[in-house]
This record gives sequence, structure tokens and C-alpha cells, in this order.
Amino acid sequence: MTAVERVEGDVTLRPGRTGIARVWGGALWAVLLRRRRPEPGLRHSAELRQLVLVLAATEAVTAVLLSTMLPPVVRPVHAVLELLLILAGLGLVAAVVRHPHTVEAERVVLRTGFLGDVTLPRSSVRSVAPVVRTVPGRGPRGVPGEAGAVACSVGGSLNVALHLAPPVRLDLGAAGVVDAATVYASADSWTAFAAALRAAPRR
Repeated sequence: MTAVERVEGDVTLRPGRTGIARVWGGALWAVLLRRRRPEPGLRHSAELRQLVLVLAATEAVTAVLLSTMLPPVVRPVHAVLELLLILAGLGLVAAVVRHPHTVEAERVVLRTGFLGDVTLPRSSVRSVAPVVRTVPGRGPRGVPGEAGAVACSVGGSLNVALHLAPPVRLDLGAAGVVDAATVYASADSWTAFAAALRAAPRR
């Protein structure tokens, strides 16, 4: 590779509110219909999934209890609002589950489900290692204080680091362009991530 050649990745930025709602609804509908995911992958954001499921279950119980104390005339409206809130939570979980990270022979895709993705050339991903990091924000974003790093996750907690050589140029939109040597993400199992990388050798 010459000095002027660069390795470029691809960044899908966070959609608007309508786009997020569409992803949640589509993912929840697919789960209800028991549709198979388009491709197998590596799950992520376990803590978020568990937290949202607990909150949804709690909300369902409290909604029933609260409904008994409300005047009959407002109960239908309350029921609709509570149902929408619970469905939103379940849609969030479904979107994360149905959009796992994937490792292929030519690319590695880090997904959030509904906040944007980062696609890296497999040839540039040298290794993955466990980390304990917190990076403010959500979706693909730069890492404060670390010029050559990008984070891609639903929440601020990150537990895996992908080391890239050569660095991969990523366009983060309004946040600017980063020549990333490290990309941080979340994964349910970093050992499974490492095994997937070994199974898909660089080309």
C-alpha cells in the first residue's frame, strides 16, 4: 500500500426518530412471526436487553394496578399509552437481537440495531481483546481523548476492542473523519468474537 492509499470502512449513521421507530416495529413484528434472522451473528448489549425486559415487565404489572385506580373513562387511553410504551421496549430489544455483529471473510460489521453500524475490512482487523471502557454517547462516535479510536454501541459501556492495521478511515458525519486504529464495541462474549475472527481469516 502506498502512502496515498487508504483503507476505508463504512459508517451507517443514526436514523431519525421515524427511522428508529420503523426498525423497532419491523424487528418486533419479525420476532412475533418467528422469522429467522437473515444471517447468524454475535449478540451484543446483553445488559441493555436485560434491563429493558425487566422494565417492560415491571411496567406491565404497574399498569394493571394503576388502571384499577383510574376513573373508567380514562382507562382505555391509559391502556393504549401503556401498551405503546411496553411495545417500544420490546421493539428495542428485538432490534438489538435481530441485528448482531457479523464476521465474514471480507468484512466485520459492528451493529447497534437502530443507532447505526460500522463496517470494517476484514483484512484490517488484526485482533480483538477484552476491555472495560465507558465512552459517552450512542451509535458510531469518536472517543474523547483518543484520536485514533471509534466506538460503536447502543450504550456507553464497551467490553471489546478491535485493533486495526492499517488504520481504517471512518466518516462519522458531523463528528468528522477518523483514521481508526481501534474500534470499541460491546459483545455478549469476546471469546466468541475472537473465535469468529479466527474462523474467517483475512484475505
